[in-house]
Amino acid sequence: MNEQIIKKITAWINEEILSQKAGSSLLYWLTDTKFIKFRDNLKTLIDSNMTSELEDSFGSLITFGTGGIRGLMGLGPNRVNTVTIGMAAQALAEHLIYKATTPRRANSRELSSSLSVILAWDTRRDSFLFAKQTACVLVANNIAVKLFDGYRSTPALSFAIRDLQASAGVMISASHNPPDYNGFKVYGPQGGQIIYPLDKDLSKRMGKVTEVNQFKYEIAIKRGLVQHIETNIDNRYTNVLSELSFNNTRDIRIVYTPLHGVGMTSVAVAFQKLGYKDIHYVKEQLVHDPSFSTLEKGIANPEIPITFQIAIKKAASIGADIVLASDPDADRIGCALPLKSKGWAAPLKNLVLNGHQIGVLLCYYILLSKKKAGTLPPKGLFCKTVVTSDLSAIIAQSFGMEILNDLPVGFKHISEAIEKIRPGTTFVFGMEESHGYLADSRIRDKEAGTGILLAEYAALLKKSNLSLLDKLNEIYQIYGYFNELQKSVYLPGTQGLNKISLIMEGLRSKPPTVIGGYPVFKMIDRQNAKSRDLRSGVITSLPGQKVNILIFTFSESDYTRVIVRPSGTEPTIKYYVTATTIDKHLSKRTKPTRRMIDEISEKILTGFIAFCEELSDTENCSD
Repeated sequence: MNEQIIKKITAWINEEILSQKAGSSLLYWLTDTKFIKFRDNLKTLIDSNMTSELEDSFGSLITFGTGGIRGLMGLGPNRVNTVTIGMAAQALAEHLIYKATTPRRANSRELSSSLSVILAWDTRRDSFLFAKQTACVLVANNIAVKLFDGYRSTPALSFAIRDLQASAGVMISASHNPPDYNGFKVYGPQGGQIIYPLDKDLSKRMGKVTEVNQFKYEIAIKRGLVQHIETNIDNRYTNVLSELSFNNTRDIRIVYTPLHGVGMTSVAVAFQKLGYKDIHYVKEQLVHDPSFSTLEKGIANPEIPITFQIAIKKAASIGADIVLASDPDADRIGCALPLKSKGWAAPLKNLVLNGHQIGVLLCYYILLSKKKAGTLPPKGLFCKTVVTSDLSAIIAQSFGMEILNDLPVGFKHISEAIEKIRPGTTFVFGMEESHGYLADSRIRDKEAGTGILLAEYAALLKKSNLSLLDKLNEIYQIYGYFNELQKSVYLPGTQGLNKISLIMEGLRSKPPTVIGGYPVFKMIDRQNAKSRDLRSGVITSLPGQKVNILIFTFSESDYTRVIVRPSGTEPTIKYYVTATTIDKHLSKRTKPTRRMIDEISEKILTGFIAFCEELSDTENCSD
């Protein structure tokens, strides 16, 4: 190793340009022979004096967040690369072997031969490389590996784990994150993403990994240690999707885009099986392009209206009735609809439904259809996360469902609720605000294929000259109008994490009593399992899992509220605001109108973010 480079790094450490931890880790990567293939790229970063990048990349080890690791690809222990993927795979192998051998204390090599892991990957850059690396590590630990013969969706992996009775599953994907991200999502034998305390155990094990066992991929394939999954599993999986259908109404013109991802292996196949003929694909976005080059800033996220730009242009040109878009790993679904007044010429933000609205429509359609068909279970379960619209829970309750409406953020908690369902109770529907929906417990993760029900409902309504927007307005008239807003503030790096911590600590110690001119009734602290009435000071204990979420309510019903939480997958703090006409006191003179509720939502969101920025002196934040 060039002495000048070592001297340069040592000087950076002495001058505190690099932390001791980052500098030592960087020197280790430069001098240890197992990292030799990275040296040229590392030298380029060093020669270019990219000290901020080096500090962030080498100053810490990437950690398990929501079900696995997810982050920027690049060099260093705080980036997604073959080294950190290998460490994650080694941690998973050790966890599975430990679980299989405890408390039997038998020979781990013998017992681990019965262990198997299903691997899947999406269209992102290096996803297959990372899948192969995972396979090489697992088989070196005497764990059988089965992988798909090409790109597949995240819910397809979830189904395959259960169908093939595997010990675990790994999905190489960063879902809807920008193109430079990738991830390693871990699934348990029940088909759902791992939850606490398993995620913490894997994180600890990954931090203690000093040696990664590896096997050569080509030899593993030749010896049958890594096997391809039989193709008929795809048919069994897409049959589940097609069985979601409630009727044969197909007179609807659809535009569908997989946003350069894997949706053609799941969503599109389900549409074909169900006999949809008038379906049109966005050809530019059928290409498996890891840069997501047709999308603004490479963001392939159906939560964001600009993502629909090309699809809506196509919809306008052919007079489509509905646009559907799935994210790259096809577990989220988005929907856009034309307005009666302006058709597809209206602003994008007015055409694209948010995750709450899609969930409300799906919930109502599924429950109504099951009720009419006589298949609504006497004890049905509806699940949603705490940040998801309460309107969906109100609808489910009106159909006699058992309600779990305050689950922590992350679809893995809905999966866990299904796994722990009481005897005699049947799971019917689960949803989260970030465009995640599930209507069949044979799959245990959110499923973009649920979008076929949106198309089917739209076709059914079209027969009566109605649209999904008409039905949504009707639902509001029956149950009450809800307006939900969400804002994510991006705060990268160590400084950003400190600001997020300051905001959460400040809110707990000095909660706001008035926001946007509206008095705050109480603060619900899910991390400390306490609810504090800010008017009387009375504190009560709360049941449920402890998670870092704060809820500030503006009504006795708790429907009008603001929720704040740090993201589990990105360096952001997220704010969720809900206001509703059900809370009549929000308007002192008359029952609040929809316009009033929209204005109240904006005031609460703006006021709350301003309060939080004061707590942390947050400047130059970007959305």
